[in-house]
Parts: sequence; C-alpha cells; structure tokens
Amino acid sequence: MLQIRKDQAAIGQELDSLASQNERLIAAAAEDTLCGHLRRAIHASRRSLAAIARDAGISDDALSDFLEGTDGLPSEALDRLASAAGIVVTMVQPQ
Repeated sequence: MLQIRKDQAAIGQELDSLASQNERLIAAAAEDTLCGHLRRAIHASRRSLAAIARDAGISDDALSDFLEGTDGLPSEALDRLASAAGIVVTMVQPQ
C-alpha cells in the first residue's frame, strides 16, 4: 500500500509537470511573432517532431525548448527548421 501511495504521488507530480509544459507550448505558439507562427506551423505539420529535429540538424531537446518558448534557436537553425517542417515563408509588403 505504501508503494501505491508513492506511485500516486509521483504520477501526480508528473501530471502537474506535463500540464505546465502544455501551458508553455500553447502560450509560445500563440505569440504573434515569426517564431510563434513557425511553432504553429510545426504543430500543424504531419511530420513527427523527431523527424523535423533530425532534418533540421538540431536535437529533440532543442526543438522541444524552442516549441515551449524556453530557449531560442539561431537564425540558421530556424531556416533549417522551417524547411524540415515543409514550411514556405512568404513576405507581404504592408501597403
């Protein structure tokens, strides 16, 4: 019974951690910035995050940190990331 209580406590902590991570992912993707748009496009991509990270030449952890908004990426990595996710960036000049 003691082990069950310990396991329940550990599961509860993990759920709290996952909920916080999910909140960070949602907030970072909602940003009205170039990175926010890139995050939304990556989330909408049909490719796995592992495949996108591999093809962009970054680690899974670096991609996760970027998607959570807890760490940035150099511009070269952002270019590779957009390409790996199949994202085409177009520029519209304001009128």
